[in-house]
Amino acid sequence: MQFLQFITSLLLSIILLTTLTKAERALCPCARNYDPVCDTNLVTHANRCEYDCVRRDVERRGRSLNLLRNGPC
Repeated sequence: MQFLQFITSLLLSIILLTTLTKAERALCPCARNYDPVCDTNLVTHANRCEYDCVRRDVERRGRSLNLLRNGPC
């Protein structure tokens, strides 16, 4: 019985942590203007603000992401 409670609480903790992580990513309000930029992963972002949001998320995971150029990839 205790093992089942432990597994249940572990799963709930994982779900809660995943939900909080997704909520952090959503807290990056950007204007909807289209001024595309290209990053070093060759992904085109709609504007510099959206690129910065993605870059911060990538840096939280211990990686780096740089701006390659203005304009689409």
